Amino acid sequence: TEGRKGHLDAAETEREHAAAQYRQVHRRARAAEMLRSVMSRHRDATRQRYADPFRLEVQRLGRLVFGEDFDVDVDSDLRICTRTVSGRTVPYESLSGGAKEQLAIVSRLAGAALVANEDNVPVIIDDALGFTDAERLVKMGAVFDAVGGDGQVIVLTCSPQRYAGVGAAHHIEL
Repeated sequence: TEGRKGHLDAAETEREHAAAQYRQVHRRARAAEMLRSVMSRHRDATRQRYADPFRLEVQRLGRLVFGEDFDVDVDSDLRICTRTVSGRTVPYESLSGGAKEQLAIVSRLAGAALVANEDNVPVIIDDALGFTDAERLVKMGAVFDAVGGDGQVIVLTCSPQRYAGVGAAHHIEL
């Protein structure tokens, strides 16, 4: 007569409804987590197919300039995120203009070297290395020599003395 049975029935119905909603949300959450896991796994596998070889080639060429302890971190968009030299890691944005310019050329040449395995790709560099000191210019010459044997690197410059360290260069004055 006090309506307790009715309140109990209503509460049980509400609980059953909430439990059904929970199961539905839980199933969707598990499906979303599975989708995320599969997508992450495939993204990582794809990244390894192109980003890791690129990073290794940047390291190979970069060691000619920055030394044997040179390392870089490359994101999935093939952007250099950090550079490590002598155990010191620096974000790309914090590097000097010369270091950024050198890494930009090294990364372009690394990409061309990777493509050269399948098809030769010319690389055109226009009046670069203006912020590079004399010692690094010689080392950058070694990078051009390392890549120039497998592909074509065309350098346009008003200052040919910058590229005197490129041993295998063919100079054309315009």
